[in-house]
Amino acid sequence: MTTARGILARSALVAAALAGPGVANADTGPAPAGHAYVLPTAGRETAERRRMYAALRRYVEAHREIPAFARKYGMKCSACHLAVPVLNAYGQAFKDNGYRMKNGTDDLRANEPGYWPIFAWLWKNYEYDVQRVGGQTVQRVGRMRDGAVVFGAMGSVSDKVSFRFLPSVYEDGFTFTDAGWIRYNQAFGTDWVNIKVGSNEFDLPINGGREYNMSNSRFAVLYAYAVPGTVSRFTMLFPQPGIEVMGHDLGSRNRYSINVFTAGGAPAARCTFCSPGVFGRVTHRQEFANGFLRSVRAGLFGAYVTWPVGPDSSDLKGQRRLGGDLEFGLGSDVLPLRVTLMGMTGRDDRALVPTATQNPTFNAGMLQLDYVPKLPLVFYGRLQVIRNRRQAIAGNPGDFGDQDFQLVGVRRALELTSRFAWVVELTYWRQKIKAVAPGGADATLNSLWLGSHLLF
Repeated sequence: MTTARGILARSALVAAALAGPGVANADTGPAPAGHAYVLPTAGRETAERRRMYAALRRYVEAHREIPAFARKYGMKCSACHLAVPVLNAYGQAFKDNGYRMKNGTDDLRANEPGYWPIFAWLWKNYEYDVQRVGGQTVQRVGRMRDGAVVFGAMGSVSDKVSFRFLPSVYEDGFTFTDAGWIRYNQAFGTDWVNIKVGSNEFDLPINGGREYNMSNSRFAVLYAYAVPGTVSRFTMLFPQPGIEVMGHDLGSRNRYSINVFTAGGAPAARCTFCSPGVFGRVTHRQEFANGFLRSVRAGLFGAYVTWPVGPDSSDLKGQRRLGGDLEFGLGSDVLPLRVTLMGMTGRDDRALVPTATQNPTFNAGMLQLDYVPKLPLVFYGRLQVIRNRRQAIAGNPGDFGDQDFQLVGVRRALELTSRFAWVVELTYWRQKIKAVAPGGADATLNSLWLGSHLLF
């Protein structure tokens, strides 16, 4: 399949951490012509898993700003964004309301006949990667990446109904359909009950599609981490088919969301509700009228999902994720320094890891800083760590699959109107995964990314 060719170097690093102890015996020979070098992984690293991690990049690229809303309501993009595409408090409330202003202008019948709730995105980029194993450079490669176009629709069609559908088409012919859903707003006449049916993204502390880094939000490292050797392909980053119930107060200072879903991609046979799972999150935001500290948002989130093992898909084993986050807005409401802290812990049933002797557990954390000195310019940086507290296979090294990740970048909108946006970004990141290469060596990827994004 063309989408799996030349597996992304950064995806290969993630995949390496998922491999079992057999990684030391993997082939380390040169890559075939026309293919990128792939760091060693175990033989059971399947084509399906490769496609999944390649799709992570496609998914986060496809979640961007929507000039169509500025056209519909006659407002500037800065009304809802700190700096495109990150939402401010007003933009978060607009999203929580089902893309509605609630001022009588949400119904399509209230708009000019020439307005349609559709939009388009185009992007193209250059990337230079340096891969090292055990401190030795194994490849340097620079290349233009596959471009893509998104032609989608989202918004509200009436006071009670909102929707979203985002298909993406890549240069290699791959078509990726993003979250598609229909939402019933203010069920029972209250903002505290809104019901969404379809493929829903989770209300994560930092949404991969709402961050500045166009190349890849890199939250695949944290949200999509899987313990070494697991057969499960569940990830919190991808939308999952099911039902979401969410609610909020005026201004979305207090919010909750609950998703009941079936794990996407799980084998299914002889089951009424296959591979069920649940995700939930609650948040509270406090704002301050004076002082350097302008706002604080605190949240808790968790997920429990099952995945089938063995020949019968009714034999389900569980995965647990629990976490919390704090976000601080400093200095200015309009041009803030934003500081975000997040921690997460995970535990999987040992039956999900072949030959496992104990239930694997891990801890993960992240620090993010972003600063908007002057619109439309933003600087940002991220630190992420993942530590396996208990290995599934007792004989593995204690740090097998541990990860460190650092990223710095700058992003500027050269043009930003209700009709057209042109954004450029320069980003550098470094990712290390420990003890996964032959002989127990570390695998490291350094990447420099320069890209441009057009929105209509």
